[in-house]
Amino acid sequence: MREDWRGIIHQKNDGSEILNYNDETFPVYLYQGWLLPNVTWSRVAHWHDELEIVTVTCGEIGYNVNGDNILLHKGDTLIVNSKQLHFSIPVNDRKDHYNLCIIHPSLLCGCFSIADRYVRPIVDNKSLPYILMDADSDEGKEMYRESYALIGCMEDNFAINAEFFDMWKIVIEYCKKAHNIDEKNEADPALLSIRKMLNFSRANFDKSITLDDIAKEGGVSKTYCNRLFHKYTSRSPMDNLMRYRSERAAEYLTHSTLSMSEIAIKTGFKGASYMSEIFKRYYSVSPREYRKNTVGN
Repeated sequence: MREDWRGIIHQKNDGSEILNYNDETFPVYLYQGWLLPNVTWSRVAHWHDELEIVTVTCGEIGYNVNGDNILLHKGDTLIVNSKQLHFSIPVNDRKDHYNLCIIHPSLLCGCFSIADRYVRPIVDNKSLPYILMDADSDEGKEMYRESYALIGCMEDNFAINAEFFDMWKIVIEYCKKAHNIDEKNEADPALLSIRKMLNFSRANFDKSITLDDIAKEGGVSKTYCNRLFHKYTSRSPMDNLMRYRSERAAEYLTHSTLSMSEIAIKTGFKGASYMSEIFKRYYSVSPREYRKNTVGN
């Protein structure tokens, strides 16, 4: 795991996330995490090929998956399916804790027959963006135990793989009982558009881009662009852009000695004072205070 990537979401050219695996040779990220308002990993809409399995162990956590807002209580488990747009949402001022297991489905696909019968009907199913198991259900209780079992074998890749198969058996049985699997798997044009627009915003955040530019990239009108952003990210297109610029500024503040003016130029702000105004909107402190607090600790 790259320690300098902790709490920061990095993306590939297509906008999907580059996972910070615990072991670079093994496609798994296991973490016992927590959530508070204004942390860098909350409310950042992203997607990846991996399955994201989050089990709440203390308090409450919000998630947005493809525009659906989901409130998770202690003991609930949410499985975000492959390639789905999602982000976490703090719902309290206190630290709320969770077990996070992000795992590439290829670990389940040892042969074609296993993949075709037990993996792809769920992972490739566009009508199943997420699976929610509540704490009171038998499956929810089993998933709660399995999340701790996975965390407990963090240093043993073979044991992780074995535990993942046990977890997937629970998922398969739950889907048979609770979901009608649709095998059409047709791409959602709205989801394709928002991914293109998000990727364009992130790839060009350091340039002067407008709402017109973003909408054009998604092949939609400005009105529909706004509607898609509010549905899938809970932000307007420009608010999303400013948040992303502020996140990149936070990285420079923490990991460089660049001046405020230099950081403003590199992150697409019109000047240091404007960067400070926008930055405080998301981090509740000025860039100088943020640098002092993060570098000093």
